[in-house]
Amino acid sequence: MAQNAFDQSSSTAGKPVGSTSSKTRGHRTLSLDLPNSLVVEGRDTKTAPLTPGQKFGQVAKNFFNPFTFIANGVEAGFDQAIDVHHGYGQGAEGYGKRYGADIADTATAQFFGVGVYPSIFHTDPRYYRAGNGQFFSRASYAVTRVFVTRTDSGRHIFNAPEILGSATSSGISRAYYPDNERSAGDFAYTMGSRIAFDAAFNLAKEFWPDVRHHLFGHHR
Repeated sequence: MAQNAFDQSSSTAGKPVGSTSSKTRGHRTLSLDLPNSLVVEGRDTKTAPLTPGQKFGQVAKNFFNPFTFIANGVEAGFDQAIDVHHGYGQGAEGYGKRYGADIADTATAQFFGVGVYPSIFHTDPRYYRAGNGQFFSRASYAVTRVFVTRTDSGRHIFNAPEILGSATSSGISRAYYPDNERSAGDFAYTMGSRIAFDAAFNLAKEFWPDVRHHLFGHHR
């Protein structure tokens, strides 16, 4: 689920994802933003809805960024070191299988969680930062966004695309995970892990701009 960390600023204030300020248009800058462009500043910000084409365009942008492949390569190495997916074995062949599985996981999670289901349910796949308030209030808000999302018209509803996207991606992974990891229990574990990861990543999206500002000062 990693995207390009060396991209233009990912957070937008009241603008659709992908809009570019006059300060950054026409050239690329080294960014200290999280590698994810589906972030909007302000939980109550009014934005133009993303069209289905824009949602699928975001899928392609996220997946084909070089950092996606680098991050999955690191993840595959870590998985091999602690012997996740034991059935893949070790050595170069085992690493290749883990890397391929991680890439496939990323592709299906993006395709269904950002493209297909948000288009079907007319929901907004972007994360709207709270930005202000007490730590626990913001943390609770961030974590619960895996269960609550916004429609294209701005209403708050149950986040069916998150749940269905995680379920679909986890179900597809049964086709290429080792034979001993294809039970209903393994499916439930994988699905739960993916939802938990998304909740944790929401926390990072919520608080990283504050950490960045504290460590590096204002960054553009």
